[in-house]
Formats: sequence, structure tokens, C-alpha cells
Amino acid sequence: MNYSCQELLHPDYLAKSFQRIEEVLKTDEPNEFSEFKLIAMDGRIIDTEVSSVRIHNFQGHEYVVQSVFRDITERKKEEEALIKAEKLFIAGQMAAGIAHEIRNPLTSLKGFTQFLKSKTDNYHEYYDIMLTELDRINAIVQEFMALAKPQANHLKNHDLINIMQHVNTLLETQANLNNVQIRTQIDDGHPFVRCDENQLKQVFINILKNAIEAMPEGGEVMIELDTRQSDLVMIQITDQGIGIPKEQLGKLGGPFFTTKSSGTGLGLMVCHRIIQAHQGTMFITSELNKGTTVTIQLPVIQQY
Repeated sequence: MNYSCQELLHPDYLAKSFQRIEEVLKTDEPNEFSEFKLIAMDGRIIDTEVSSVRIHNFQGHEYVVQSVFRDITERKKEEEALIKAEKLFIAGQMAAGIAHEIRNPLTSLKGFTQFLKSKTDNYHEYYDIMLTELDRINAIVQEFMALAKPQANHLKNHDLINIMQHVNTLLETQANLNNVQIRTQIDDGHPFVRCDENQLKQVFINILKNAIEAMPEGGEVMIELDTRQSDLVMIQITDQGIGIPKEQLGKLGGPFFTTKSSGTGLGLMVCHRIIQAHQGTMFITSELNKGTTVTIQLPVIQQY
């Protein structure tokens, strides 16, 4: 089946393509490689780079333009992963400094606020508001500390199913209060992973809380553990929430980016850093008004 260049090129790159063809027709020198996006037969968008050259007297034509495309999809993924890792490292270094500077005066403020409250019979409601806000600042500092400290230091072999069951028990009450059902589907076998148990629990708690909060009208969260591959386990957590716009998906996990009105954006960033430290991968897919799926892959130690 024959396709024209216009059918294969992504619409956003048509004007650029015509401009480069006009340029290459003026010289016998090939133009430099430039990035383009192609549309595969199955609809996938493929990242490529292309260079073109004018060829004279080809099969009865005075001249034709020959283009060479190179698939750079994997290279782009590696570059994006490297950029993300650098961002995490820089954010971690910055977080360590900020948390250190905030923690000491914050402790003094909270201590003196509690002291003043105990010494007066008036304005207790104002002191309570101040203490609540100080606790919120402290919670943000704790997130900074989690982002800054080295990850996965206390590694042991743990049954991943036991970890997930413990997390489900912790969040069961919150789920019920929000009219959310948490369901689990596990393939045969017990995947064992070498991990820091508390840090993996932190990841799953954060993701499940996000899923619950994404369904203000209630719904179902499905946790699926795929153990069919011998060298890794795949965990998928899917909600039926409001979803995330496509233009925001790529920004998730970045410093201070959040879709919540009262969030800091640090939670997912910490999750990415923990999973990365456990030699795993984590990515998010979503569709507006249908839900979001978080997929985590972790290397398996052994299965029984």
C-alpha cells in the first residue's frame, strides 16, 4: 500500500516539511537532520529525525528528493528520563536546604504558640488555627525531607502482596467515608521484591489517596498485580475519577506541579524518586472523565 508524505507526516510538521523541500531543491547538498513526527499505520506517533537530498535524473525524472528517516523514539525516552533524573536530583538538593532552614524556626513558633495558648483563657480558636497551619507547614517540610534524603537504604526481601494488603487496611476507612470501593486482582504467585518496606508503602498510600480524592462522588479503585513475567511484577492502580488533561500528564512528578488546589506537587515526585531507587519504573495514563491508571514495575527477587 502506497502512502504520500502528507499522509505519514504529523499535521504540525507539514509546513516545516514543505519549507525544507524548497530549501533542498536549491542545492545538491543534503540538509541537516531535523526532528519530525510521523504517524504509523496503527495511529502511533513516532519521533524521527530526517535529512533530505536532491537527486538528478532518477527513473525518468529530472530530479527527485530523497529523504532518510531515523527512528529516535528510544533516544527521546532516554533523554527525557535523564532530564527527569536531573530535575529530581536538583529538587532534592534544594529541598534539603529549604527544609533545614525552615525546621528550626518552625519548631520555635509551634512551641511558643502552644505556650501562649496555655497561658490565656481567650482567643483559643485563633491559637488553634495557628497551630493547624503550623502543622500544615510541618507536613510540607516533611515532604521536603522525604524528597531530599537518600532513598532505599534499608533493603530486605518482602512479599509485595502483604505490603499491598497492609496499605489497603490503612486506607479502608478513608475509602468507605468517600464511598469508594478498593478491589484487588492478583495473578497466581507471591512476588517478592527487595525493597525498603516503609518507602514502598509510602508510594502506594500516596497513589491510592490520590485515586480516592479523584472520585468525589465515589467509585471503584482497582489494584492489579501482574506476576506473569519471571523477572518483574507490574502493579496497576486504576480509578474512575475525573482524569487528567493530556497536556498536564507530562508535567506530573515535576517540582511543585499539582492538579490539586491545596497540593504541593511533592507527593508524586517523592514516589518517582523511591521507585527509581528501587530500580523500577512508574508512569501514568489518564483520560478525562474516565479515570487514571498508575503503572509501577519492580524487579522480582523470587516467586512462590
